[in-house]
Amino acid sequence: MKTVKITFKPVQTLVIPFGHFSMLQGLAYSLMSVDEQLALEIHDRNFPNRKAFKFFCFSDLEGRYSIRSKQLVFEDIISWEIRSADDRIINAVEQSLMGGMMEVYRQPCMILSYEVSEKHFFAEEMTVQMKTPIVVYNTLPSGYVRYYNPFEQEFYDMLIRNIKNKWEMFFDEPFAESVSIECDCPSDDDKCVTHYKKSIINAWYGTYHIKAPSHLLEFIYYTGIGSKNSAGFGTFMEV
Repeated sequence: MKTVKITFKPVQTLVIPFGHFSMLQGLAYSLMSVDEQLALEIHDRNFPNRKAFKFFCFSDLEGRYSIRSKQLVFEDIISWEIRSADDRIINAVEQSLMGGMMEVYRQPCMILSYEVSEKHFFAEEMTVQMKTPIVVYNTLPSGYVRYYNPFEQEFYDMLIRNIKNKWEMFFDEPFAESVSIECDCPSDDDKCVTHYKKSIINAWYGTYHIKAPSHLLEFIYYTGIGSKNSAGFGTFMEV
């Protein structure tokens, strides 16, 4: 399980929309596509009766920006982080970064540096701050998408179920771990309404306390919390 943190700078300026998680998702797939077979496997992974997980997550772009015409404009150094429980993904991304350049939203950027690292956990609990918001939802038979929030118990139940499903799919073994997740002082201020492609998504920032065996905490760190992790949601930092 690995992380790659990329530091880069736009050749001129980088102009991206507010709802840019789908763009970053495309960038992640572009970087891993140096291993074409792997990229196709991850992108096209599908199961007839259950959700297919990609086992990677990523942060939002970090750096100074201004707002012009309802878009974000970056002119200086930017950092971005991709994590994965599948080492092949980070290995492929690293191979792409060796080229020294990448395109972000069809705009050339120069890679200044990158660092691949592994984070290990030894405690059995951690407090985390969301770097990208958590999505918890259920699609009803009618097609209506029901989003859950940290004021509802179902929110936490579904987070734990999501972890269980990821674990069983990744390791191909039953999930027999104890895990609890609580939000410290949930607030309406943590709500984030954003766009992903043509969908409007309700998601939540905030601070959460997670109790689980250390190896499970490590797995959660590299795969994210909640749904749509490979679309940029549910990435956190330990505080």
